[in-house]
Amino acid sequence: MPDPSKPGPRPKTKDPAKLHEWLVGLIRWHDHLYYVNSAPEITDADYDKLMRELQTLESAHPHLVSPDSPTQRIGGTARTDLAKVEHRVPMVSIQNSMNAEETRAWHKFIEDDLGHADFELFCEPKFDGLSCELVYEAGRLKVASTRGDGSVGEDVTPNIRTIASVPQRLKGKAPARLEVRGEVYIEKQAFADMNAELEEQGLKTYVNPRNTASGALRQLDPKISAQRPLSAVWYAVVEADGHGLATQAEVATALKEWGFVTSADLLKKTKLRVEVVKGADELLAVFERYKKHRHDLPFEIDGMVVKVNDLKQQAQLGMRSRSPRFMLAAKFPPEEKETICEKIEVQVGRTGAVTPVAVLQPVKVGGVTVTHASLHNRDEIERLGIREGDTVVVQRAGDVIPQVLRVIADKRPVFAKPFAMPDKCPECGHALAQTEGEVVIRCPNSLACPAQVKYSLTHFTSRLAMNIEGFGEKRIELALKAGLIRDAADIFEKLNVSNLAELDRMGEKSAQTLVDNIKGATTPKLGRFIFALGIRNVGETTASLIADLCGDAQGFLKLTAEQLQQADGIGPIIAVSVSTFLADDRNVSLVRRLLKHVHPKVQIAKKPGEGKFAGMTFVFTGALEKFTREAAEELVREGGGKASGSVSKKTTYLVAGPRAGSKLQKANELGVKVISEDEFLAMT
Repeated sequence: MPDPSKPGPRPKTKDPAKLHEWLVGLIRWHDHLYYVNSAPEITDADYDKLMRELQTLESAHPHLVSPDSPTQRIGGTARTDLAKVEHRVPMVSIQNSMNAEETRAWHKFIEDDLGHADFELFCEPKFDGLSCELVYEAGRLKVASTRGDGSVGEDVTPNIRTIASVPQRLKGKAPARLEVRGEVYIEKQAFADMNAELEEQGLKTYVNPRNTASGALRQLDPKISAQRPLSAVWYAVVEADGHGLATQAEVATALKEWGFVTSADLLKKTKLRVEVVKGADELLAVFERYKKHRHDLPFEIDGMVVKVNDLKQQAQLGMRSRSPRFMLAAKFPPEEKETICEKIEVQVGRTGAVTPVAVLQPVKVGGVTVTHASLHNRDEIERLGIREGDTVVVQRAGDVIPQVLRVIADKRPVFAKPFAMPDKCPECGHALAQTEGEVVIRCPNSLACPAQVKYSLTHFTSRLAMNIEGFGEKRIELALKAGLIRDAADIFEKLNVSNLAELDRMGEKSAQTLVDNIKGATTPKLGRFIFALGIRNVGETTASLIADLCGDAQGFLKLTAEQLQQADGIGPIIAVSVSTFLADDRNVSLVRRLLKHVHPKVQIAKKPGEGKFAGMTFVFTGALEKFTREAAEELVREGGGKASGSVSKKTTYLVAGPRAGSKLQKANELGVKVISEDEFLAMT
């Protein structure tokens, strides 16, 4: 079947048949974008409006209903390039309610159908992710698949195996065959961190966690899936009564005992709980709590799922054509707000990336006042068609990142003009350039562009780099404006108590403290020094690996691309970044000037099998009290071990401080040994 095409504008005719044809075509188009491309053009709320309009039209004109109408089928379409998996029991959709009246009406329907009000309701979060089914045979994971069209999904077994919290083997007494269903998602902060890293590298960023999770899980190469911070939660057992389970609450308990992450696990350290209630009033009270605290959760939810708790009553209520009668998705009202794009500014970052930013008329979205939203790059501006003065719809992607969803063209003022990215850097006037394969435009004038110099110096002095306390962005900006410094070497060559004391709000005492701090930062570890240089794509861990490779500062200056590419943990992109940096005479000159004042410690790499932590992998979590996380990870590396940011089956120890969260939970699920800070210190 060919891919659907986007229909034209809404027909002006009042003919129900033509309107029906247009709505069906438009919904099919958006289904294709959502399920196949993982790149929707509209929000869930707008999609729900289209579907409800179609349902209303078909209710008024039943002769228009056809077997292939979107109202008669369950899900989307499976990709054609992934192997197909037929679901033994269809994976159905869930009926939505958009307000209290609709929720009460559903409860009344259940009451009438059962013939009494003596029934319990099981309430848990509605995760905004990708639906998935796992099949286990003899306790081992056999196949994992997406929902697809409800009857046939895509085989994503290798990709699912990359998610550490998905059990490869069931705990306890496992059934001969078990089919479970749940959701794959990405946590809010993990999504924000991933996008920040991609933007820094000049790569395409993602719009929202749900579609990122969908795209990552449906990759042909599981290595790509493994690079995305996927998580999973499981909430359903197919034909649960056949496993001796009587209620939805018992299903959740059984899932936990078999080793699955459940909603109750994820809500443990929040103000919300999985609840079993009776009556419409209690149901709505739980929904209001979910709505109130949704933004406190580390993951996105777009509502609350309600199921009749008793499985026999579920069977009695049965199914509609595309959804079960015993289940309801009580949806939150869409948190989108209209505002005005007053201006489009262009900002220059530390690596020279030139980013357009929408300056917005302040608007409160998701409990936060939003005044700016990144427009990312020229392609995104063209996609949105945004102009200064436009009325725009704004949301916070993943409840974290302010995002312009769309332009309301009907409200465009006459004075609005298309925005064009500048040809020259707004900070230094240098001609901008775009590297092949990147969507980001950059200012290549890295050593003289004021914005790049300011942010580079802020990075250089930061805690994870040279750690010059008291010399943050504001003071650096003052020193630059006063002409005291132009680059990192000037910090050591030109700053003194006398000239620093003349800066605004500085004074002689503060100046002396800063000078002392500068002198105290002249013997960093080599890895920190390399990280402080701000080389593109070189993070803290990578800088330490490079330091292991070269040993000392002079060795760093002599590194070649071939040496870098042969080193464990350093890929071709990083090798090119470092060799490009070292091929620039201006960079080498700056490093040599720095080395007249800064004396990085020699870093001797441990050979395989050397050191007290050789062969061990540590992960740190919680509010560590004995040391900073960076210091703890350095101790691990010095001992020949590996410090990781995520828990997996390869993790040897999880060091947990107070208020440890999801990493501790994952470690317990995987059987990773958990130790305290004191126990870790005793090992060093």
